[in-house]
Amino acid sequence: MKLEVIMFNMSNFSDWEKGIVNRNRHIFYTLRKNPNIQRLVAIDFLPFTLKRAVKNFYGSILRRPKPGSEVIHQDLTSRCIKLPSEGPPETYVYSSIDSFFSSQLFFKKLNHILEKISGEGERKDLLHRVVWSYFPMFVDYFNTLQADSYVFDAVDNWLEHTSFSQYKKKLERNYKIIGAKSDLIFAVAPNLIEFFRSFGREKNVYAIENGVDFDHFNKEINYKDKRFEKLKRPIVGYVGTIEERIDADLLAYLASQNQDKSFALIGPVWPNFRKEAKKFKIFKNVYLFDRCPYEASPYYIQKFDVAIIPHKMNKFMKYTSSLKLLEYLACGKPAVTIPASGAEKVGPLVYLASGYAEFNKRINQALVENNPELVEKRKEYAQSESWEKKTEEMLKLLNF
Repeated sequence: MKLEVIMFNMSNFSDWEKGIVNRNRHIFYTLRKNPNIQRLVAIDFLPFTLKRAVKNFYGSILRRPKPGSEVIHQDLTSRCIKLPSEGPPETYVYSSIDSFFSSQLFFKKLNHILEKISGEGERKDLLHRVVWSYFPMFVDYFNTLQADSYVFDAVDNWLEHTSFSQYKKKLERNYKIIGAKSDLIFAVAPNLIEFFRSFGREKNVYAIENGVDFDHFNKEINYKDKRFEKLKRPIVGYVGTIEERIDADLLAYLASQNQDKSFALIGPVWPNFRKEAKKFKIFKNVYLFDRCPYEASPYYIQKFDVAIIPHKMNKFMKYTSSLKLLEYLACGKPAVTIPASGAEKVGPLVYLASGYAEFNKRINQALVENNPELVEKRKEYAQSESWEKKTEEMLKLLNF
């Protein structure tokens, strides 16, 4: 028996194609390589605001599919394409804005498309359907989408995410439903096990933290940033979105205490952080770079002397697992981070810092202590935390 996976995504496939990555994307691409998967249907982020519906309409539904893709269905508010593939799994991407108007309409159309994809002659008894969700804003699939197993992969605690603060009541209700009706729950951080316990869920909740694509961060990169190449060393660097989880005061403190070092922040500045980012303008040793695609991220990290995760310590961070930390380690780089979820288990391979002065001390300590032996130990650790390993753990819990 093989698996058919219907995956509700926390982002759009078109974003992944542009080089914007997250756990959801990594699991999806790893499943695409698994021989136990017969069919994989990725459902783009379901819009629940007009702004997001417009983004999905222009960015996914009207967007021209890549050469080799086959349009299976298209109407004014939705599109399903089949991605080119040399063999199983068959892979489809479904983009829709119907959820903005009516959840009932969305699921009615989705069921019709799934029937069309499967065909009349398909043996249902030889296929185990899994509904696999990353998106806690919609849970109607429990009642409207028939499946053999329902899986929820909890990435962070969205109740503590400022972007969803106005939807707390809905999220609380949905998390309770997820806890009651999911057959399996995967948790990106151990604290999420206790989180689901608070909603009455006691069994079949498993902490499976993030992984890393080690080979991606250790291959030749045909990429060059002329402005970055001119930075004075040593370079203290960060790769990721520059948004409100960044501690701007910490970065300002570090820049003021280390004027002999270049601080490179690689990533877009979100609108809600632009005011905070102005604090960096007075420092000649802080450099802001735009978003770099996932393909280019190894280029920057490999050139860091020390990599940092200068996040604020808050409730949200309790429920996270750092992708960045593993990417830094995959490049063999010394990393200084706040003691967020998962960082402490890496032990002596990273430098934990709870305060501004300690963070500054750890950066300088990392520069002094770095050596080839530590570089190899970091890489060895990262190599043991592959996405293939994480996905295998998940499928094993599904008995596949």
